[in-house]
Amino acid sequence: MVLLEHEQKFGFCLTRLAKFMANQGSPAFRDLKHRATVVFEDTYYDSANILSTNSLWVRRRDRQWEAKKRIAGNYTWSTFEEIADTNRIHTLVKQHFPNAPGVEANFGLGILCRFETTRQEFLADDKFTVALDRTNFGHSVGEVEIMAEDDSNAQEEIDSFLTRYSWFFNTEKPKGKLTAYFEKFGTQGP
Repeated sequence: MVLLEHEQKFGFCLTRLAKFMANQGSPAFRDLKHRATVVFEDTYYDSANILSTNSLWVRRRDRQWEAKKRIAGNYTWSTFEEIADTNRIHTLVKQHFPNAPGVEANFGLGILCRFETTRQEFLADDKFTVALDRTNFGHSVGEVEIMAEDDSNAQEEIDSFLTRYSWFFNTEKPKGKLTAYFEKFGTQGP
């Protein structure tokens, strides 16, 4: 069975970030470990928004091709299958563009947008990955993720986690990085 990524976006207040990182909120996390801080560049590809309209996002994160295929959800909470195999990505792209060339020609897709993200990643309560992202165009957003084979309880677990620690997580209409990018730059980019 395929392992799926279940995620919920959230907004976070930068003034509460120090309290979060020191685990001094009320209530405090049962356990909070900083995993890593990484910087990466995402380049998203599409053609006439056909892929994104069909819940498929193809990107190159640094030099690694990836596809995220939404299985359930919306722009705030989602269940994705993540694919890193370029042959499988090519097969997915060909479902929408039957004559799409291979990876050496970017699957025949054009660049939709490109931006850099600094991500701080934490493991909370020994189960939930908390990613705090800040882009090079000034947008911040977070995600809480768990990996599971199905989504029968995943969303309920994430919702309960967010409610318990609501002193930090703001789930009122968080704005994802792509949405923020297009609102700021339009579809033509900077």
